[in-house]
Amino acid sequence: MEAEERMNAPKDGKWIRDLAPDTAVADAARHVLLLRLEVVEERLPAALDEADHDPEHVHQLRVATRRAAAALRIFRGCLPRKVFKRARSVLGALRRAAGLARDWDVFIIDLRAARSTQTAAAFPGIDFLLGYAFSERTVAQGELEAAGRPEVRRFERLLAETAAAAGDKRRGAHATFRNLAGDVLGELRAKLEAGLNEDRDDFSHLHRIRIAGKRLRYAMEVFVECYPAAFRDDLYPLVEEMQEILGNVNDSSVAVGRLQALHDRLQDGKLIDWSLVGPGIEAFLAWHHRRVTAEQARLQDWLQRWREAKAESILESRSGEVDKSDSRI
Repeated sequence: MEAEERMNAPKDGKWIRDLAPDTAVADAARHVLLLRLEVVEERLPAALDEADHDPEHVHQLRVATRRAAAALRIFRGCLPRKVFKRARSVLGALRRAAGLARDWDVFIIDLRAARSTQTAAAFPGIDFLLGYAFSERTVAQGELEAAGRPEVRRFERLLAETAAAAGDKRRGAHATFRNLAGDVLGELRAKLEAGLNEDRDDFSHLHRIRIAGKRLRYAMEVFVECYPAAFRDDLYPLVEEMQEILGNVNDSSVAVGRLQALHDRLQDGKLIDWSLVGPGIEAFLAWHHRRVTAEQARLQDWLQRWREAKAESILESRSGEVDKSDSRI
């Protein structure tokens, strides 16, 4: 890997820069995959060794693996099947391990937020849940370390092999970056719209909408240079807002499942005094139910603004000229 490319990589940036709409797809693939995989490589050690000091490290690793996986899907046609499958497998294992740890971090963050709104009667139950969550979080960190430690040593090779294979001019050289942008984003927008037109009260369906929106968002970050300012300034924040709304719904859905299972186990058990911990567990359940109701109302308001934004027309307005003087990216 060239030292100059590593030095100039935007380590924390979500936007992919320095690609023109008429760039060959093979060149774009190498550039994007190099940047996205390098961020995973950089995030991994801190997520393994410093998560106790700052849980944000695990969150950033999870996001980095998602962005890298999105880049893999976008440029799959530029990669040999074996290289694609190996990179997808490594990223998937890291994402799942980081995701489990992050889910417990979010559970704990929400517990602390809920505690500040409760009366003293709920404190024993919420404190019990904090201890339970910390225990589960410790186990999850162990699983992340088991998945991640071997990759710390091997990731450099995976990164170099994937970037080199993507830059092979025999693959993906027939189309421009602009052409690929239209095909990829058109398909992703259509999948999101199809989901939004179906039942939005079912949690499992909302989760699928969230995944469709996430894939659109990460692809938009890759193709930003192919579109006018409205793409980044108007459309992207709407997709980002939807992710926040549905992320809160998903977090609450996961938490409710865990809390309900604990409720059923402890209420009839003999080891824990339910009269002591029950009020806190039930209060946290109610907190999540209220949040889901509020976020579903937000989603309805968001949907109206999404329709007014005319996403399809913005995505069809890609051009070969982007205002390079606009430094807000």
